[in-house]
Amino acid sequence: MNDSLNTDTRPEVEAFVAEVRARLADLSEEEREELLGGLEADLSDQLADGTALGDPSSYAEELRGAAGLPVRARSSRLRRPSLPTAASLEEGLDRSREGFLALVQERAWTRQAWELLEAVRPAWWVLRAWVAVTLLDQVAGTWEYVTLVPTLAVPLLGPGLLLVAVVLSVLIGLGRLWPGSGPRRPLLARLVLVALNVVAVLAPLSFAVMTPVQGDPEWAGYSAGYRDGARQPGLRLDSDEVRNLFVYNANGRLVQGAQIFRGSGEPLTVRPQDAHTGRGDERLVGCGWLNGTTELFNVFPLAQRPQLRGSCLDEPGRRDPGGPLVDAEPPFAQVPPVTSPVPVEPVEPVAPVEPVAPTR
Repeated sequence: MNDSLNTDTRPEVEAFVAEVRARLADLSEEEREELLGGLEADLSDQLADGTALGDPSSYAEELRGAAGLPVRARSSRLRRPSLPTAASLEEGLDRSREGFLALVQERAWTRQAWELLEAVRPAWWVLRAWVAVTLLDQVAGTWEYVTLVPTLAVPLLGPGLLLVAVVLSVLIGLGRLWPGSGPRRPLLARLVLVALNVVAVLAPLSFAVMTPVQGDPEWAGYSAGYRDGARQPGLRLDSDEVRNLFVYNANGRLVQGAQIFRGSGEPLTVRPQDAHTGRGDERLVGCGWLNGTTELFNVFPLAQRPQLRGSCLDEPGRRDPGGPLVDAEPPFAQVPPVTSPVPVEPVEPVAPVEPVAPTR
């Protein structure tokens, strides 16, 4: 090595050598001097020739390997991670871009696939805009299913916003709105664009599982009525079992024996095991109306009887003999009368018919 006394040492070289010395701290003083003697002068000459110093850790490992010394054991103490600098981030983005393009050029099929993707990039620009507006529609407004044209619950607002987003996304893709294009963009612009593209890729994964927020007025109807009710047997309202029904006629009076059917003709039936109220001695079970000996649970209101357990279809045991049947207590004795929205046509009076004498 060169004599360090005959060469001026630069501050950056001193700092570099100090870093290398710190990474050789596990060696003896004699071994360190043998490895580092004259190193500052050599590195100063190297720096003067325009060659970068490199990484101190890698340089220290190279010195160990050249001298045949064992690799330093890694410390079990966690090192505080250093924050990335703007230069390192930009270098990382450039290196990732160059590595990806080099990987694409390695095989013929990857080159062809990349050429195809480049040809359909305008479709991605449009899709990116649609994802952004749809995500805003899902987050900002009340819950609704994903649609081809987001609505945002306001007429023409969704289509208009989607059109604006498509124009902006295409201009960004062409490099006319965003500063520069590709690596020529400033670091902040590149990072923001990468983040937006990542969000555009990942956001559709949330569309399938995004549900109304609890506390929203539509939450009970959606979650309880569909998720809890539609997947469970029996008649339910907002996830609660319907235990009895009370039907009132147009005059507001309670109807006894109202038979309820769906539009398809299927009986709207309450499950016998659900038709009960109260607990303990106050427990009442609902009993169906009779069609011969068959109990029907789509005829309302259901009569009730005291029974500690089971349903009205169960035979009361010795310890649970049950009680007498009684009418269910309606919520209202009478409700306001109503009129049909269908207009009633007046009935013309029929003229009396003269009796005709029988002929002989």
